[in-house]
Amino acid sequence: MGGNVDNPDVSVKVVAETKIDQNAAVTLNYGCYSNDFFLLDYGFVLTSNPYDQIELGYDGTLLDAASMAAGVSSPNFSAPAKWQQDILSQLNLYGDGAILKVGIGGPDVVDGRLLAALRVLIAADPEAVHGHDLKTLMSLKEKAPLGPAVEASALRTVLALCTIALQHFHTKIMEDEAILKGEPPLTTELAVRFRLQKKVMILDVMQNLGRRLKMLSPDKSTV
Repeated sequence: MGGNVDNPDVSVKVVAETKIDQNAAVTLNYGCYSNDFFLLDYGFVLTSNPYDQIELGYDGTLLDAASMAAGVSSPNFSAPAKWQQDILSQLNLYGDGAILKVGIGGPDVVDGRLLAALRVLIAADPEAVHGHDLKTLMSLKEKAPLGPAVEASALRTVLALCTIALQHFHTKIMEDEAILKGEPPLTTELAVRFRLQKKVMILDVMQNLGRRLKMLSPDKSTV
């Protein structure tokens, strides 16, 4: 910033805590946000943004389709039992005033409310579910709180949701990369980078969940 920093008319003063070499690039931390925020508010897209995610509408019909595609012996997500409805209400995913936006990606990998809902709806034993608090059911760090079979079905359902999300893009990753190599106009470049990073993020989530599924496998063997 030019001018005299001691001038009272200057509204912003930036002080470096370490020495900065001449002509070195100076970067700022814009915060822990998704690429949606960065694109709309600042006009750029971060590559490999650890806070990027996609939003999905929590919908029983969609979950039924995803679980069927995943080969899960699925309950009816569209018509949960009364005890399941009660837990979904606590997750704010059922009833009046429910907030039906859930996310995939970011530091949590899977939105805690979505993960808990899947675990609860796939579980057949209400007593086993009621033995855990919501915090445990919402955490991916908790290793199969309702057992490996329920966990595997929940993870496979999320993987199917990721596949469905990828199918909504009308281009493939290689096509996006080819467009960017052609040096398109800035607005086109930003749009392509935005959707490319969404696809990469979804694939990262799928790889993460795939590793977790392998860890659940009872027939793992060492060579």
